[in-house]
Amino acid sequence: MKEWESPLYLFLLVPIWLWTAFSYWNGRPALRAELRMPGDTVRRKKGISKFLSQTFPLLRPIALSLLVIALAGPGKTYRFLPNETKGVDIMLALDVSGSMSRSRDFLPDTRLGVSKKLLREFIRKRENDRVGLVVFAGGAYLQSPLTSDRATLEEILGVVEEETVPEQGTAIGDAVILSSYRLRKSPARSRVIVLITDGVSNTGRIDPVTATEIADGIGIKIYCIGIGKEDQSYEINFDILSELSSKTGGIFYRAEDTSQLREVLAAIDALEKDPLSLPPEEVRETDALYYLLCALAVLSLDLFCRTWILRYYV
Repeated sequence: MKEWESPLYLFLLVPIWLWTAFSYWNGRPALRAELRMPGDTVRRKKGISKFLSQTFPLLRPIALSLLVIALAGPGKTYRFLPNETKGVDIMLALDVSGSMSRSRDFLPDTRLGVSKKLLREFIRKRENDRVGLVVFAGGAYLQSPLTSDRATLEEILGVVEEETVPEQGTAIGDAVILSSYRLRKSPARSRVIVLITDGVSNTGRIDPVTATEIADGIGIKIYCIGIGKEDQSYEINFDILSELSSKTGGIFYRAEDTSQLREVLAAIDALEKDPLSLPPEEVRETDALYYLLCALAVLSLDLFCRTWILRYYV
């Protein structure tokens, strides 16, 4: 999303284009070509002269508008966390298996669709923390390491689908062990895995209980969110999720609808808060130079047209 350093300058566009509209419709001089050129010359050049007289007066207000936009300071601001932080490092482990992406208990959306939408809200709130993403089905895959670049993480989360993981099934243990591996050297005071799944672990290289014991051994808490309603379409199993959370000092939550899942993520957000030892560093990337170059290009075109083309036709 575009951000403006001095957005009030954009109000200068109003008088520029009001002046342009007034002068264009009421103050345009008569064509001198018709007075200077007799006979066929007038008829031949009348159409071109009319087009030029209507088009080229717009070049200068366009150039002025580009200069105003550059003056307003368009660009984006990126926030980076300091190397030494007391914040929270969080790995999101999201189930993208068929039971999550094809379920019908969250109509008109699926379990996966609802989870992605609300996780994006969760990520936006974690301004002082690093967040990573692991997705899993029959296997577990890292989509993003721990990062403070929330915008990029949201983009990655947005394109995650069932096809992201080629293996079929639900490997909760693999997801926990991969997330733990990414957190093992974290200097953060608090290290957390947020696991969102329907809870049916039926494949994988390591079983969930063993993976959880490893996570607990290196000081990682697991917050499990069991998503979905009990129906005949897809099996759910929340007992295993409750066991994983209790072993690591985390909490198990159950979410049967969108509002419950939003409340659960808000509860986790409130529980895992720590201050930073240093404030985040902000780096601003400006697009002003691009608009300045465009303005110079339009002014150059205006100068060329008035020097060579209009001299001949008008």
